[in-house]
Amino acid sequence: MRAMPVAAVLVVMAAFAPSAARACGACAEDKVAATYDHGVVSRAAASGDVMVFCEVTGPLDARRLKEVVRRVRGVKAQSVRISVQPATMSFAVDPGVRSPQAAVQEAQRGLTSGTRLAIVQLRGPPDDPTARRAARDGFSAPVRATAGARRP
Repeated sequence: MRAMPVAAVLVVMAAFAPSAARACGACAEDKVAATYDHGVVSRAAASGDVMVFCEVTGPLDARRLKEVVRRVRGVKAQSVRISVQPATMSFAVDPGVRSPQAAVQEAQRGLTSGTRLAIVQLRGPPDDPTARRAARDGFSAPVRATAGARRP
């Protein structure tokens, strides 16, 4: 009789035991986490820069992507981070030099045909209008960067 309650307790414990969580790369949080670097984010916030987290679709040449983004005016070259799986990148940009959207558009022009960048999330100082607009718009709505797009 005593074995039955112990077995029931073990079944209940197994049902509620934490399992290993895996990032699938499909949600915005996974895409941001893939290239999130707390030191870079902290330095960007302290200097008034905006952090830009992007999804990369199509063929990914990580070395080329990093080189292209580092050359974009306003981008802090040391801040560029690339992830192959999920295919994402992040960088800090000085909003006084170039908007995050314009920086992504310029990077887009330097990439191989078929590779596309989409902004997943922007993080900036609380008084930055770009960060306020991104917070209002819900961060997760991607902004497709194309050569003909207008600056907001």
